[in-house]
Amino acid sequence: MIIDSHCHLGIDTVYDFQVTEEMLIRNCQEFNLYGAIVQPCITRPYLADIREAHNRIYRFCQEHSGCFWGMVSMNPHFNNDDYSNEVKRCVEDLGFVGVKLTPNGHAVDLMSEDARKVFNVARDLRVPVMVHTGMGIPFADPARLYPLISDYSDVKIIIAHGGSDFFAAQAMFLAETFEHVYIEPSGIGVEGIDMFLKNLSPKKLMFSTDLPINTASEILKYKQVVNDELALRQIFSLTAIEVFNLRLKY
Repeated sequence: MIIDSHCHLGIDTVYDFQVTEEMLIRNCQEFNLYGAIVQPCITRPYLADIREAHNRIYRFCQEHSGCFWGMVSMNPHFNNDDYSNEVKRCVEDLGFVGVKLTPNGHAVDLMSEDARKVFNVARDLRVPVMVHTGMGIPFADPARLYPLISDYSDVKIIIAHGGSDFFAAQAMFLAETFEHVYIEPSGIGVEGIDMFLKNLSPKKLMFSTDLPINTASEILKYKQVVNDELALRQIFSLTAIEVFNLRLKY
């Protein structure tokens, strides 16, 4: 079983790409993925646009209940009420399983007060936070997560992209040091995956594609370096199931 812990749906206004429902379904069928955790692309910075992006994901997940789950992604520079109310709506009413912070796309310094807004709401709702790292430094340098990781030991934190290849060591240090930190290494090369596996338990790693075009290479790189079927199963599905508390259809 393979669960994609990080994929997108919608039109991204920062990076100028689009992912459709049909692309996600076709990707799952082609590569025999069980399902995925779906977050919106970065929308235009209007509350109505963000709500519609979340509603679109909800409709998609409802059509494929038990195989797809939503993740909130919203710029925390919105005022406190607008931000917290939308995240709560998504988690409590729409059943979303986590919150995403994209420091470069959202223009948020991980050491700022608005970054803490994300973690405060996640703590209240008892859901994990996924944080984009790597591309977009200095904001997306995983080392800047250290104060948040230290202060929010009761919030599960996923380091998306594992800091990318240039900052993989920083991401690995955080996951090795803190029990509540996990790595989603999409975009990392085979050498980086090998480094993670030599220093971390497979329980610290979760599979993802980020975009459908990456799926074949993401699957292959694990199969190149992971010889243990139990470890492969852990990375491909069990870590995401445990961290996001997923309820499966079968």
